[in-house]
Amino acid sequence: MAALALSELAGLRVLVVEDEYMVADYISMVLEDFGCDVVGPVGTIEEALAVVNDGGLDGALLDANLSGDSSAPIAVALRAASVPFVVATGYGALELAESLNRAPRIGKPFSETELKATMVAAFTCSASNQTV
Repeated sequence: MAALALSELAGLRVLVVEDEYMVADYISMVLEDFGCDVVGPVGTIEEALAVVNDGGLDGALLDANLSGDSSAPIAVALRAASVPFVVATGYGALELAESLNRAPRIGKPFSETELKATMVAAFTCSASNQTV
C-alpha cells in the first residue's frame, strides 16, 4: 500500500471523542502528526454535542461507547451538521446503534497507518457515504 500524503489530512479540524484519557491523548498526538487541528479530546456526550453545535468541524473520530453509553446521539448530531466521522470500537463485529453502524469503523487497537487510511477515506470521499 502506498504511503498517504500528509496533505490529505493537513489542516482538517477534527474532533476526538474518547473517554479513556491515555487513548485520547495518544490519538490526539497521532492526528496532530497527520497535520490535523485537533478539537478536544472530549469524553462525554454532552461535551461532544456542545462542540458539534459550535460548528467548524471537518471531521470526527468517535468512540462508540463512552463510559457505558452509546455515542449514537453524537453521530446523529454530526450527520445533521454534515460532518463526516469514523467510529472507533473495541467491540469487534458487535452490532452498534444504526447511526454508528452506517459510519466507517476502525477496530481498537489500531495502527497509525490504519487510522490514517480510514480517516482519509472517510474525510475525503463524497458526502454521499455519510447520508442519513
